[in-house]
Amino acid sequence: ADVEVQPYAFTTKSLFVGHMFYKYLPWQVVDTPGILDHSLEERNTIEMQAITALAHLRAAVLYLMDGSEQCGHSFAEQLALFQSLRPLFARKPLIVLLNKIDVVKPDDLAPEYKAELEKLVASGVPVLPISTLTEEGLAEAKTEACDRLLEQRVEAKLRGKNSSRIIDRLHLAMPQPRDQKVRPPCIPQEALEKRQAMVGERRRTLRDEEVEGGEDWSLDLKREYQLRDNTQRYDIVPEIMYGKNVADFIDEDIAKRLDELEEEEGQ
Repeated sequence: ADVEVQPYAFTTKSLFVGHMFYKYLPWQVVDTPGILDHSLEERNTIEMQAITALAHLRAAVLYLMDGSEQCGHSFAEQLALFQSLRPLFARKPLIVLLNKIDVVKPDDLAPEYKAELEKLVASGVPVLPISTLTEEGLAEAKTEACDRLLEQRVEAKLRGKNSSRIIDRLHLAMPQPRDQKVRPPCIPQEALEKRQAMVGERRRTLRDEEVEGGEDWSLDLKREYQLRDNTQRYDIVPEIMYGKNVADFIDEDIAKRLDELEEEEGQ
């Protein structure tokens, strides 16, 4: 999504939709405009777009808070706004993201704010510290939101009408021992000897060579060439121009001839 980013509040004035992949599945991410803490009748069209999207989309909701209060609203005002909007997210995975931990760490918050965050965690709402500047915690927030939404979708499908018909077709067989005889796994002797020979050995990788070589190391691709004659791996590859090999027109004694020509001109 092509989202405008500016150092002032209320930059987002409409819904922006982006895409990403998680666990080989495509996901949509919606960036909604900011919302102020006032009654529903006083909200403008931009705020109503965000509220409508949050209320009707089957999605996980990530509520972004500014712990540094640089957004112009106190921490208490942000918590009050969250509590006023929380009924809209009753049946949705809800996560609170505490942003700007590069400015204010969660441990540096006031004791009353820490207590409020602990209440949220106790009520089942995870609070994840992140920093969009340093990207700290963003991967964890993405994983938490996607896993919670995916788990909710799976549970909803299991409660559906088609799930019972699918489950009836499945049969889980649990084998029972037929006697007291021990039947250990049968591994060929050659495989056991090969396994024992490999104990303590470790395959040397290109990464090992890179670490040993340091800054002077360079990747040698030619040594992996598969040719009929491996001694030709480092042969010079012919340069063809106009259908002819350039090497055929190179005089090996060109340097000697130039020296002789310069001596002749000097006389």
